[in-house]
Amino acid sequence: MAPLVPRGNPHSLVWVVVEQPYKTDIDKGFVFSGGYGYVFHKMMQDAGLQDYYVISRRPDFEHTDTYTIVESFANQYQPPIIIPLGNSLGFFCPETKRKVAAEQDADLEKYAGSLLTAHKFFNYPHYILSTLPPDVISGDWSLRDICTSLDLGKVRSELEYYKIHSALEPLPQRNLVCDFDKPGGFTRLLDWLRRFKSAKILSVDIETVYPNKKSLYWPHPGYPITIGMANSSKEGISFRLFRENKTETSELWRVLNDLLCSSNILGQNFFDFDAPRLEKLGFSINYDNITDTLIRHHILWPELPHKLQFQTRQYTRQPYYKDDGHHWNLKDMEKLMRYNALDCCITYEIWEAQEKEFDERPYLR
Repeated sequence: MAPLVPRGNPHSLVWVVVEQPYKTDIDKGFVFSGGYGYVFHKMMQDAGLQDYYVISRRPDFEHTDTYTIVESFANQYQPPIIIPLGNSLGFFCPETKRKVAAEQDADLEKYAGSLLTAHKFFNYPHYILSTLPPDVISGDWSLRDICTSLDLGKVRSELEYYKIHSALEPLPQRNLVCDFDKPGGFTRLLDWLRRFKSAKILSVDIETVYPNKKSLYWPHPGYPITIGMANSSKEGISFRLFRENKTETSELWRVLNDLLCSSNILGQNFFDFDAPRLEKLGFSINYDNITDTLIRHHILWPELPHKLQFQTRQYTRQPYYKDDGHHWNLKDMEKLMRYNALDCCITYEIWEAQEKEFDERPYLR
């Protein structure tokens, strides 16, 4: 069977890379000419994307390793935005792979809408921005509007910036501070906490350790070991709740308790998760001063998923990062604490976006 030809103009600024043609494409002889292509084309139209190029990693149903075609063509035409569908994402961005049974697969929905790069393949500035393929969407039609408005809508936004500035918008830069165990760190930590006293609203998040299922302590709900804080989306901190020095721990907890009971606290699922665990440690929480992005999202978008991972996809340009909270150890907690601080910054950015939505729909406040 002859290879199916790509669809569209290769000079387009947006490329769509499919894993292989669908069998419904055979009749017309080019990629995305069948029913699934029609579904995706309508999604692109609804997102305001008219001009795009579709190329297949496997132009027929026999060849299995033809990424060099996409690689050489893309480096020639240099499209700034590439939308991989199917397992193409896992090839271009190996960090998106996870083990499923005995095979490596791209966790498509987890990384949908993330701004990634594939410098191993493409030697020019670009973003890899994936979404779910149309055959998956056709199997669960509720995903159509999510992928269209969030993922393809983000493509349109990135494209608009590129057309104005002739360059891609840089990813957000955040200052994540978690080195308070170094010499002089305790003094700097207290300075941060005193500065947070004047915050309009303070994003707070805890990270906990859990017992193994075989442990005598199972099913203990988890014990907090770090706490993160941020008074903006650009800068956040994270620190251990328990210092090596008991006197420092006592002083830290007194300052922290004063901050928690007097500040306007922002959190994601703070009522059900963070507040009860902090109270069990003895901290005073003023529930009247808590703003919870999870509850706000239920009010604004009752039909959508509400986890922080989804809200990050909806409201921010932050690439998927939730796996960073795994595979750390107590001897080196920097990875966990950076993740903790980033959670706080992301929650703050989500709150800012939700504030604009409530301003647009004041009847929901």
